[in-house]
Amino acid sequence: MASVLRFADSEYFLSGNFEFDLERNQPILVDPLWKGTVLENHLHRFPLPTLNSKNSFCLVTSGSTGLPKMVWKEWEEIQKEITYWTNVSELKTLLSQTSKVQVLVPLCHLYGLLWGYLIPKRLGIQIQWTSSPTAGDLWITSAPQLQRALDSKIPLPLTAVVSGMKFPVPLARHLRELGGISVTEIYGSTETGGIGFRDPLRQNRFQILTDIETKVQLEEGISETELQIRSPFLSHQSFLLKENGWEKQTAPPSEYYSVGDLGNLTDLGWFLLGRKDRIIKHNGKRVSLDRIESEILGLGLGGEFVCVPVADELGDTIGLFYSGNNSKPEILQILRRELPESHIPKVLLTYPSLPKLPNGKPDYPTIIKLCFEEYQSLKNEKLNLKVNEPTNSQTSVLEILESILGIQPDPNQHLVYDYGMDSIQYADLILRLEKKINHKIPEEDKRTGYFASASGIEEYIKEKLYLLE
Repeated sequence: MASVLRFADSEYFLSGNFEFDLERNQPILVDPLWKGTVLENHLHRFPLPTLNSKNSFCLVTSGSTGLPKMVWKEWEEIQKEITYWTNVSELKTLLSQTSKVQVLVPLCHLYGLLWGYLIPKRLGIQIQWTSSPTAGDLWITSAPQLQRALDSKIPLPLTAVVSGMKFPVPLARHLRELGGISVTEIYGSTETGGIGFRDPLRQNRFQILTDIETKVQLEEGISETELQIRSPFLSHQSFLLKENGWEKQTAPPSEYYSVGDLGNLTDLGWFLLGRKDRIIKHNGKRVSLDRIESEILGLGLGGEFVCVPVADELGDTIGLFYSGNNSKPEILQILRRELPESHIPKVLLTYPSLPKLPNGKPDYPTIIKLCFEEYQSLKNEKLNLKVNEPTNSQTSVLEILESILGIQPDPNQHLVYDYGMDSIQYADLILRLEKKINHKIPEEDKRTGYFASASGIEEYIKEKLYLLE
């Protein structure tokens, strides 16, 4: 049996070609948006992988880099998952009350394939693929699509099944207030299949499916843990595009699989903090960039928002890249009202539209580069403005800090964490201290505990009197 690429639009499934391919070929399902782009070119660079089992197929995904990954799905895995979902009591009740589903997500991805095609087909529910949904029926959709419908005053459904990101609670609350819409959020990925579900308005944690074994992996120095699973829905083989061709990756069925998400697992369920590679340390606290994006989505600000890490001397800080009509002061004012101080971005950059990869996902490398350049520009601008402000040997440390922070500091309080001092303010502090003692402070001294508090800085200056001219 040969592997064949298929651009899996709704017509591909409606025509029965998917079932035909499963019998005679091994289809590799590709997002139609890839057609004619550099992403399609990647798929033709090397011979396609050959699957060695009947009734198997691949789903092609891509991460922030845009490089393809083919996840090998066995039909048996898919059938097990369909059977499971159609027998979950909460979802069984939801689906039994539905005569038609309106599908707003691509079927070339696992969530769309299951919930927008295979599960309704199993239950004999009418399927309508649409970009212009109407009120009433169950929507198979996503949080951003619901937010856009809300902004556009489109009549909402009674129920919706969503996936793809942690659903923002403010948005769930707003939807419920508007018309009683009930949202069910599915948690999982192409590799894992379904892991859990929740009502984002009522449940802070995902309810893990009963057939899935879980454990957590502790990581040194952090309070969150990484979720690991053994599951009948888990895909054990995939192919990742490398420089020399498609590299086969295998997850042994007997071993636990790390899902790449950090959070907290208890008897009450799994609290998802965010993707492991999207969590940074900011102002002394671990912050999920995914959570910030989710919370911003729930505020109904309009436009698109992407959070990225921006490296500075004290670790990563937060860059917010967005499209929309709100000014930067307006955005900051809203975020300061809604989010903890540790989650407030230090860099805001607005463009008419977000840079995106050909597959429609945000182009994170470009966005990070633009935010870093903006951050450096702001830093240089602020330092140039402050370099001429008077500081001499008679200026006290508390006076320097007050002029930088804009508030009167507590001598016993730690600066960086308790005051949320960023690297621009820190660089300003070092510059003024060097003017006070008329000497450059060695880099190794800046990293000592002296610079954690005002009293520590005073002590440093007294102990380093030999530096004074």
